[in-house]
Amino acid sequence: MKEVFFVAIGGAIGSASRYLVDRIYGLSTFPMATLTVNLVGAFVLGLLVGWIGDRVAPGLRLALFTGLLGGFTTFSTFALETSVLIRSGNSASAIVYLVVSIAAGVALAAFGLLAGESLA
Repeated sequence: MKEVFFVAIGGAIGSASRYLVDRIYGLSTFPMATLTVNLVGAFVLGLLVGWIGDRVAPGLRLALFTGLLGGFTTFSTFALETSVLIRSGNSASAIVYLVVSIAAGVALAAFGLLAGESLA
């Protein structure tokens, strides 16, 4: 069960960090805080996987990949915010949010992976 401890420690740091990003952006009609954490998280996960991969202890991988980045990023909030944009009549914003989140997220994860592999 020590694996749960590693995930919990990383998750606490990631969730607190995500909360701070939310506070920095404050309330707005476009979900910039969630977009930011998801794009940063995609890049950092790719970077760490490419750089350290499985060359570090399993507990550290769990703390960083599953805990920290899992707590920092959020698919559920992305899905809810997209739904809220659509329901509130902001379909154009919802489409921009969807396209940027998915396309930029995949691109940043791929770029992070390449960057990490070049550091290894």
